[in-house]
Amino acid sequence: MTTTTDVPPTRPVLPAARKASLRLHLFGRSVAIMLTAMLGLPLFVLWVTLVAISPISIVAPLVIPATALVRAYANAHRRAAGRLLGRPVPASYRAPDRPGLARRIWNLISDPASWRDVLWLPVHAVVAFVTATLSVTLLLASVFYAIYPFLYWVTPQQAFGHPFGDSWQFHSVGEASVMMVLSPVAFGLWLLLQLPLTRAELRVTQALLGRR
Repeated sequence: MTTTTDVPPTRPVLPAARKASLRLHLFGRSVAIMLTAMLGLPLFVLWVTLVAISPISIVAPLVIPATALVRAYANAHRRAAGRLLGRPVPASYRAPDRPGLARRIWNLISDPASWRDVLWLPVHAVVAFVTATLSVTLLLASVFYAIYPFLYWVTPQQAFGHPFGDSWQFHSVGEASVMMVLSPVAFGLWLLLQLPLTRAELRVTQALLGRR
């Protein structure tokens, strides 16, 4: 027997994300994802370790709070993905079985949804970190190159006077201004890739955490 969580469809955010406010919202989300995505790795190690040693140790009851922690983390990403995609990413966990501690632990360990959650943790950690970091880096790079001459002007020549090593040196603000041509390139790449990168991260959550 399984329990499911249905969320009514919402209007998808991503198709409308060409608006500047929504792009900035997705940028802020990328910053948060970049800083928190790797939390999935210690959760993965914790849960797998507890499950592996539970048959031969007294720590078996810790599987229950560890599973609750993994599911809370996964459900938070389900809700976020559902809001952006415009359709829910419902969970499909088994309902509690007969009472008893051992039976409850076995119900959690033998639930395929628990293993899908755990598989999602490292996969999402890597995909989300890479996609979010790339999105954030491109926008920040466009700002960085736009103000490069100013940075050269207010810092010692050694700081920004060698952008590509000793083979290319700047000796004036005018020469440093050539770096500004990279600003629209980085910004254009950000505009082009922000939505595909966000969708890639959301698809991982949808594929691994969605109902089977």
